[in-house]
Amino acid sequence: MHLDIHIFKKAQKSFWFVPLIFSLISLALALATFFFDWWLSKHDYPLLPKVLFANFDLSTMIISTIASSIMTMTTITFSTIMVVLTTFLSQYSPRTLQNFINDRPTQRVLAIFVAGVVYCITLLILLKDESGQKLFISAAFAALVAIVCLFVFVYFVHHVSNWVKVSNLIHNITIKTNNKIENSPLYKKKDREASQNGIEPLSFEKTKPYYVYSKESGYLQHIDIDGLIQKAASHDCIVRMLKTPGEYLLEGTGMMTIWSDEEDIKTEDFLKYIVLGPDKEPIEDIDLGIRKLVEIALRAISPAINDPNTARNCIEEIGIILSKLARHKLPGSYITDQEDNVRIILEQPTFMDYLYKSFYQLRHYGARDISVSTEILRSLRMIAENNKKDVKGMIWSFKDYILEGIEYDCLQNIDMQFLMKHLDELAASCDNQDWDRDEVRNSFFPEKYKTTDALGAESRPKK
Repeated sequence: MHLDIHIFKKAQKSFWFVPLIFSLISLALALATFFFDWWLSKHDYPLLPKVLFANFDLSTMIISTIASSIMTMTTITFSTIMVVLTTFLSQYSPRTLQNFINDRPTQRVLAIFVAGVVYCITLLILLKDESGQKLFISAAFAALVAIVCLFVFVYFVHHVSNWVKVSNLIHNITIKTNNKIENSPLYKKKDREASQNGIEPLSFEKTKPYYVYSKESGYLQHIDIDGLIQKAASHDCIVRMLKTPGEYLLEGTGMMTIWSDEEDIKTEDFLKYIVLGPDKEPIEDIDLGIRKLVEIALRAISPAINDPNTARNCIEEIGIILSKLARHKLPGSYITDQEDNVRIILEQPTFMDYLYKSFYQLRHYGARDISVSTEILRSLRMIAENNKKDVKGMIWSFKDYILEGIEYDCLQNIDMQFLMKHLDELAASCDNQDWDRDEVRNSFFPEKYKTTDALGAESRPKK
């Protein structure tokens, strides 16, 4: 059941889903309009003023003209969408295409235009002859549809002009990633350490393992955690996932191991809770949002584009995501059911893994740009300010990794002062005001910057 819901959600993200629904609705409305026209003719045209009615020839001419106009707007909309997608592909990241395609306002605008064309063409087919009627109101309804499409087209132009702004795209990615953190089932499940009693009742050494193999090739896109927990609880077994989302599985590859005392387990039933697909992009993945921001930042600091301010914006948004992620208790490898029994063993990344994935490429390609390095330190400071002591400790140790990657030979004296200022602020956020500045200088800085005087008065320890 849960897996069917996720497959339905994936279908909802398809570009054709919303236009299909709107087209079916417009088809029904066209039939309703035709029968309403017929009902009005049988009752001597009551309720509505005569000015809204037109004869057969005028009605067909108006409806055909409106259909052609809406078709033109639809063509322009398609062309605009392709221009935006090309911009996203060339300047931002190939993975950002999905953000615009999955954008609900974009899909609805296109759906309204397609529905308008379907409505008008259906009316033209239904009004193929006069059928004894003198007046028709269908043209008035078609004109109303044309007015709606006109205002929607104006809205679409405004919407696209906002979407091509890189700041809006970056913020949109951040919001969606934070929503995934809030709604991910892994962050709602309890977990326990292997040393606790949740695994002891089922001895791995004495229990026969069952192996589940993939029946097709593809990328592991989704694991239905809720459904798999219920399935494991019903058989009183423990499931260990051998693969993680994003990995490619060949046909016959081992996907999971099942430990159970039962002998009639059908391993094929457990495959229902796994989604394989041709794309590496998972259905639900926090890493994907961070990866998009990293790729936008990398393109921004490349010599071809040379836009470090966009890279700084991306690094700031990455800090917002990591800060929210750190405030949540990251799921452990042992996921339990409602009765607190371990049911799933799934390898999970630690917060340090997320830190490394977020900044290791930016650290490498931004080694010569002090604005990128200091923005990373500022992002780390923001994460430390909003989290507990253990996170502060990880942030403070991770700062050494960032400092090791900076090419200090490219920096000037004022750059070093600026860097020391950010280190002071980071130390304060990590509750480490008495940090050893001389040790950091001796470990990372060139010889000419290892003294306090060389870096200016601002970097001197406070007495």
